[in-house]
Amino acid sequence: MYHFFDIPEIMKTFPDSAGSTIVDTYLTDEPSASSRLFRLYYPIPPHYHTTCEEHLYLLTGKVVFTIAGLAPRVLAAGQLVTFDRNVVHSIADLLEGPAVFLTVDTPRRVPTDVIYMNPTDAAIRPFVTHVEDLFGQER
Repeated sequence: MYHFFDIPEIMKTFPDSAGSTIVDTYLTDEPSASSRLFRLYYPIPPHYHTTCEEHLYLLTGKVVFTIAGLAPRVLAAGQLVTFDRNVVHSIADLLEGPAVFLTVDTPRRVPTDVIYMNPTDAAIRPFVTHVEDLFGQER
């Protein structure tokens, strides 16, 4: 199996604004790993994932990224952060947009596997909208 993706073209499908924290699209979605592009529209409160390790490569933009116990760090386009499951992390601020990430989760992250440190943060807005649900696109 193989896939080719035109990342700049896919990035053009993200809307200018959204009611959810992120809008994403899956590039690959297998039990062993999933890869997605997502655009960030709002800061992401501290949370963790129980089902996967996460690898986040910032394609465009600049954000303040936090990992529990460490000083906040500015991530700019071209930088990568990786962390294990159960590591509390957040995107505390969106400094320059659009902020678009390529993420690889190993193994595949269940879409509902976002556990907020403060459970009321889940009620602020939906976490994710899939671009395909907005526009009915298939890849």
